[in-house]
Amino acid sequence: MKLIVLLSTYNGEKYLREQLDSLLSQTLLPTKIIIRDDGSKDETLSIIEEYMNDYDFIEFYKGKNLGAGKSFWNLLKKCEDADYYAFCDQDDVWMKEKLEKAVEMLKKEDNSVPLLYCGRYTLTDEMLNPINSEISSLYDFADFEHSLIYHTAPGCTFVFNDKARKMALKYDVDEEYFVIHDAIIHRVTALFGKVILDHNSYIYYRQHGNNEIGMNAKGFEEFKGRVSRFLNGKSKCYRSNTAKSLLKVYGDECDEDRREKIDIVANYMNNSSYKRKLMSMECFKSHTINDLFFKVLVLVNYI
Repeated sequence: MKLIVLLSTYNGEKYLREQLDSLLSQTLLPTKIIIRDDGSKDETLSIIEEYMNDYDFIEFYKGKNLGAGKSFWNLLKKCEDADYYAFCDQDDVWMKEKLEKAVEMLKKEDNSVPLLYCGRYTLTDEMLNPINSEISSLYDFADFEHSLIYHTAPGCTFVFNDKARKMALKYDVDEEYFVIHDAIIHRVTALFGKVILDHNSYIYYRQHGNNEIGMNAKGFEEFKGRVSRFLNGKSKCYRSNTAKSLLKVYGDECDEDRREKIDIVANYMNNSSYKRKLMSMECFKSHTINDLFFKVLVLVNYI
């Protein structure tokens, strides 16, 4: 079995050693760790070279600064074929069973379709002290419809098979509506295969001032963060624009029912019937306070 960990680094000298040590302590060691540096200006490269001297299964290449999403996408495009792949952030710490448990669950499924494992995570401060917050809970949604609205878990928990990688790579990151790397894998696998949820945590998801993608879990800041994450912080109509790009890339490969649901999310602003369906269809509801946010944003053409 071949398992590749894909790690993007950028000015990661403060926490990178801890993460690399946790990867090298896995009960199921990766076949390869492939690192792409996104233009670091600190000691990140020296740390990587130090580890490469001791471990011949660590590979590394440098690139221009693209941002986290496109850097991971570049890794996904350039890496060789394998049975399974895992995304890895430079500042987290993995518990020793993380890869073993993920592969164990994936092996129980039909490997002829795209498969994605998503795990719960333990939210921590920068010293790895756990933070109690409901945002560390995994959404109970493994279906395609909810994937159009919600992210099940951050990409640093993802382990996925080669079918998922190849199907996702049909998506062109230079499309007008670029979705971040983990969101593409999540939506495409939910559309054509199966998303497997693990409610156990095998990762310390570190939050600190330099997170490019992260969460804040303190009082009012957490509430603001929840709203910001729901809006996605990228642009107005992020979800509907994403749905348009999914239709463009994958529409001909979808069955009629799923194509119609993508179409509803993509084009609700110009179709009152679609707007009513988007707010009322059970398949899009979370039965949490997010349903209220969702309806308001649909009404003001923001989804």
